[in-house]
Amino acid sequence: MGDKINSEREWVIPGVLLTLASAAFALIKIPDYSGIVPALLLLPMWMVAAGAMACVMVLVATIGMMLRGADHPIAYWLGFLSKHRARLLFVGGCMVLTGVNMIAFMWIKPLLNYLVPFWADPYLASIDRRIFGTDPWRLLGWLNTYPMAIFYHRAWFALMILTLLKVLWSPASAEKSAVMLTYFILWSVFGPVVHTLMPAAGPVFYARLGYGDAFSGLVSARETAQLADYLWHVYSGARFGPAAGISAMPSLHIATTAWMVIAVAIFARRWIVPMAIAATLIFMLSISLGWHYAVDGIVGGAGAVTIWYALHVLLGRISASGRSHRFARADVSAPL
Repeated sequence: MGDKINSEREWVIPGVLLTLASAAFALIKIPDYSGIVPALLLLPMWMVAAGAMACVMVLVATIGMMLRGADHPIAYWLGFLSKHRARLLFVGGCMVLTGVNMIAFMWIKPLLNYLVPFWADPYLASIDRRIFGTDPWRLLGWLNTYPMAIFYHRAWFALMILTLLKVLWSPASAEKSAVMLTYFILWSVFGPVVHTLMPAAGPVFYARLGYGDAFSGLVSARETAQLADYLWHVYSGARFGPAAGISAMPSLHIATTAWMVIAVAIFARRWIVPMAIAATLIFMLSISLGWHYAVDGIVGGAGAVTIWYALHVLLGRISASGRSHRFARADVSAPL
């Protein structure tokens, strides 16, 4: 039991510290607190969504039980709730922590727009053209429909919560610690740092930034156009509305999608094919809808894989070292 608690602490404590540090930075630096409280409304929505996704998981499991001929599935779930009450509370508390972490990022994102002017868009657009021989959005315009725009935002959000629930419910391990720490580092460190080094708004804002009409042929879906207008209205007025930050590089949308693929490959391998298909579609939509340059997603995905792999190796070595010490102590004390 002690080893499991220590393994959970490997990521819970750094996750709490990263969240507190992000929130403190935003609260100290932000010049306008108008967007602070509204962003907090994300937390109840986040928890309601988590509850809904948990119900979906239970429903799928129940249908599977019934197909296998299991008796009294309701009695099983009542017993499950009683047996795993402490663990369920732990998962719920961790979901609150991940929600608060995202809120802290939502405070930082518009603050970075205030602190760091956009200058990297022309360079990122040029890199895209060199890689693909043309603007990659021209190859994907057929995806620009209202349902696809809804999928890009809503499906990504639902899949992220489902993935978090699956990982959090998994037994404590070095693998779990590496995956969860990657999640917090992506939001609290990787995204803000890379954006600061290469601030870009994205193709949908290219003309509004005064860089010309290179993306004038990009036809935005209604969902995209409405959200872009809201973001630009807040940004151009130097305000700090809820969820109003603009950032193209890196694409945390794609970074977290890559994180989902990693997590599913480790903790729910039978779902890896549909998850990979969804991830590919989300990446393509990030380009076709105009939110990101292709290189934004490439950097975001590569960042997620690199951070996870480094933590996987580091925490695996720490875990192996801990096991070696325990075995050594056991060998010494065995004759006694």
